[in-house]
Amino acid sequence: MSTGAAVIGKRMFDIGVDLWQDTPYPAPTFVVTHNPREPLAMHSAAFTFVTGGIGEALRQARRAAGDRNVLVMGGPTIAQQYLRAGLVDEIRLQLVPVLLGAGTRLFAHLGTDHVELERTLVLEPSHVVHLRFELSAGRPVREIQG
Repeated sequence: MSTGAAVIGKRMFDIGVDLWQDTPYPAPTFVVTHNPREPLAMHSAAFTFVTGGIGEALRQARRAAGDRNVLVMGGPTIAQQYLRAGLVDEIRLQLVPVLLGAGTRLFAHLGTDHVELERTLVLEPSHVVHLRFELSAGRPVREIQG
């Protein structure tokens, strides 16, 4: 498995933890939150709650992942924070034919910069479409400061 650690937002954790009954990836998972909390151990991984922002969560996840990838999972809020910071080199989307009300737009609030995406994968099994994009080669992935 290429994923060595995951970062998720607090909302995804709140909604998903009871449904999962475990973490969706057998890897250390770092939850970006404003509320301190003790780590939560589950069968295949542990959730660590990080109050120092997205940069601190990514630093901890990179340390835990070693030479494997860090996956940022969740909804628009966490995705937008990492995209705005220039810390994303690949986007994976799963489209399911269900509308859940007003929701939050995935790519809203990202500014007016033009971002080129290169489609690298499209899979269409029965009830979901999987899309994978790499961000343009000319767009640098920023290192975390601090």
